[in-house]
Amino acid sequence: MRDDEDADENWNDDEDDGYIPCPHCGESMLEAADYCPSCDKWITSEDLPRKSHSWWIVMIVLIVAGMILLSAIGF
Repeated sequence: MRDDEDADENWNDDEDDGYIPCPHCGESMLEAADYCPSCDKWITSEDLPRKSHSWWIVMIVLIVAGMILLSAIGF
């Protein structure tokens, strides 16, 4: 006989194995799938949403580059 407590703890273990969220729509899909069945988009590295740099990182880089340029000129 199975213990009801063990069954309650393990009922969800098999359902999560091998599933990941789609990078396009966020719906659950098989990890080995070539495309998402929810949004029908292909899952390749070329199709993944690109991570853009935040505007503040770009501003910090520009400020540091400007300071280096000014110190090289002798300001």
